[in-house]
Amino acid sequence: MRPSKTQATLLAATLLVAAPNMPALAQDWPNEELVISVIVPHAAGGGTDSAIRPLVEEMRQHLPARLQVANIGGAGSAQGTDELLSRPADGYSLLIAGTHTIGATMQGLTEGYHELEQVAALNWDAFIVAVLADRPYTTFAELVEAAQEEPGTLCLGNAGMGGATGIASVAINLAFDHAFNVTPFDGGQNLRTDVLGGRCEAGIFSQSELLSNLDDFQPLAILTDERSTLEAFREVPTLAEAGFDNLEVPGGSFRSIAVRAGTPDEAKQALAEAIGAAYESDAYQRFMQEQGIISTFSVLDEAQAYFDELVAGYEPVVREAGLYRE
Repeated sequence: MRPSKTQATLLAATLLVAAPNMPALAQDWPNEELVISVIVPHAAGGGTDSAIRPLVEEMRQHLPARLQVANIGGAGSAQGTDELLSRPADGYSLLIAGTHTIGATMQGLTEGYHELEQVAALNWDAFIVAVLADRPYTTFAELVEAAQEEPGTLCLGNAGMGGATGIASVAINLAFDHAFNVTPFDGGQNLRTDVLGGRCEAGIFSQSELLSNLDDFQPLAILTDERSTLEAFREVPTLAEAGFDNLEVPGGSFRSIAVRAGTPDEAKQALAEAIGAAYESDAYQRFMQEQGIISTFSVLDEAQAYFDELVAGYEPVVREAGLYRE
């Protein structure tokens, strides 16, 4: 479930190159007069939104049609996913899918991945448990101890119960006998706002979400198997280093680009090429490096296979958390 350096290396894919005898439909797609809508199933300003907009900007250089980003949050990404599933399978509507799609589907909030096809696997963003800098916790163990002293009162926030941070917070809460008050928010931006405002004591954030508020937060633990590559978070211990090596939780947020099942292969091929060219651009590679985002790039069949592996890995965690409703 968690990304590793080995996975990131093995799953890096060579970009697809269009064959000279590609059918006319692929050459005609997309129609320059139509708009390609990129649905981000989260509020603007969150980790996923911030990681996707630079990629879309690069994609504009490789597709003749106009691209627009549509933020449709709600129900742990299910509302945006359902919007995509309500549209024609013609390649003019894309969904930023990922672990949030897996979580929302398994919780019965959407048909989700059952009706989607993966075009490109993109990257991972590590999760970090953090509190306000002025709070009296310097370690994850101290936070847990405070929660256990008054069970159900200390707020542990997440970006939405359908997503990976929601599943991670529930898994943590179960591990400590419901010591925390697990509280979902509508996206990472709202979670940050409420923790910053003192209305929630702690939160599970993507590390990219914390970069813009480094002076305000105290990171306590990173949920990936390895420490962050970013200088700002290099000293943040893993759960194992913090003394909780048996705590199995989602380690980060995986992101991909998907379309509705039944989308013509020619459209998916053209999209894969454009996404690949944008992904490999100097600008987007530099962006991921600066944000500490873990590259896990592949397209079409390989991307679908990787996504299916994640689904299989997530199921026991979601069942253990008591959230499985599929």
